[in-house]
Amino acid sequence: MVFIGLVGLLILSGCTGGTEAAHPQTPEFTAFAQCITNNDVLMYGSFTCLSCKKQRESFGATFSQITEIECHPNGENPQVELCLQKNIAKTPTWIREVDGKELGRLEGFQSFEALATLSGCTYPGPQN
Repeated sequence: MVFIGLVGLLILSGCTGGTEAAHPQTPEFTAFAQCITNNDVLMYGSFTCLSCKKQRESFGATFSQITEIECHPNGENPQVELCLQKNIAKTPTWIREVDGKELGRLEGFQSFEALATLSGCTYPGPQN
């Protein structure tokens, strides 16, 4: 039980900051979010992490296209063991993994451009 408490504390204390305004919900942006998931990129997060909340908000309703792994033991559908196996020290952490091989990792709040680079997806950019 102490171990799980320490994991929760680690995840909570590992939160990293960042901001980006919510992206307008366009078909192109929705396709971008879907591409991130289709290209095997997962977000490891925690329901207690403010940076994770900001990352979700930056995607707006399109975040429903992103696959998030909950690392906090008290979160909904927690996958604490997986987070430990992946050495998640900060949330959010974005990992691209194909056939069991990690191809890239980003820690903390990420810009859409950084996620495009990690995933190999084309970011449509802000709509004017």
